[in-house]
Amino acid sequence: MPGIDAIEGFGFMVGKKGANKTEVVFEQKQNQKGKLFTDLDNLLLHQKYEAAVHYVYAQEFNLDRGSYYQLGLWLIAKLQRIPEVDAVMLAEFVHNIKKYQGSIIQK
Repeated sequence: MPGIDAIEGFGFMVGKKGANKTEVVFEQKQNQKGKLFTDLDNLLLHQKYEAAVHYVYAQEFNLDRGSYYQLGLWLIAKLQRIPEVDAVMLAEFVHNIKKYQGSIIQK
């Protein structure tokens, strides 16, 4: 249908009542990687930062090494922009992802 493609790029805004942050969410086709990012965005939206970190850890053996590393970097970038994130938890996650990067290079 000709009109369907025109709507594809539209997103919607979400935010908590009284919060000063809003996010624009774009719908995407749900392939495996898209689902991972959608699930993580949902956890972050609900301020479940530790759950998001554990969700990434759980993907280590489900994804190829490069995709797992990229997913970790993506989450790090997201978490670094959120002031409420526990600094110790974030530092540990960054350390583990960087350590994982070293194992990719050695292989």
